[in-house]
Amino acid sequence: MACLAKNHEVIGVDKKPGVGVMQINILKEPEKFQQLLQPGDIIIHLAWDTKEHTTPMRPIIDDNKKMGELVFDLALQKKAKLVIFASSVHASMGHLLEFGYPDFNKKHRAYHIRKKIKAADGFYPLGAYGASKVYLEALGKAYSAKGLPVIAVRFGNVTPDNGFGEYPFWLSHRDCCQFIEKCCTVKGLPPFLTIFAISDNICNPFDNSESQKILGFEPQDSSPCPLINNERR
Repeated sequence: MACLAKNHEVIGVDKKPGVGVMQINILKEPEKFQQLLQPGDIIIHLAWDTKEHTTPMRPIIDDNKKMGELVFDLALQKKAKLVIFASSVHASMGHLLEFGYPDFNKKHRAYHIRKKIKAADGFYPLGAYGASKVYLEALGKAYSAKGLPVIAVRFGNVTPDNGFGEYPFWLSHRDCCQFIEKCCTVKGLPPFLTIFAISDNICNPFDNSESQKILGFEPQDSSPCPLINNERR
């Protein structure tokens, strides 16, 4: 939030108290959130109950679904300029199997020599988390047809300490800030866009070329690939 505040007026919203954050539970206090919104605002929807994550086949957490539905609905009502919705690479994770990435859960072996996965390849979740992101992407596209511009960002792994985390999918804090800044300022976006946001990782199996072409995103950071030669091919 601090990096965006250099060039924009930024209001943080969370149900938990925090420095520089307005405490609103948007599910229980939707009227407060609605009053906060102004025509022409850009909404960056990152909120998620993280008990729903990665690939387990557990029931989808209803609050996550409802939060997305509410944000899209209020954004359309209030004539928001844009909604940037945090989807995830987990909406596409099954393509790692389809495109022949062996042992993708076993230290992410040699991703960089395989075919890159594009957003245009469609969704392929492997768990409830990815499936719930797919639902909200589809809902965002439906709202875009009603006049609400939406970017569904299939984010990589952003860690609190900026460590590499899931290194093939890592997105550094600096690259994340640049990506969102580009989303907020680029001209001529389509009404709806699904796109990846990942740092320039050698092992990254997901295609960043659309982010570079459409947004001008140029990631500055890169995680290593511990099991392979880290020279690019």
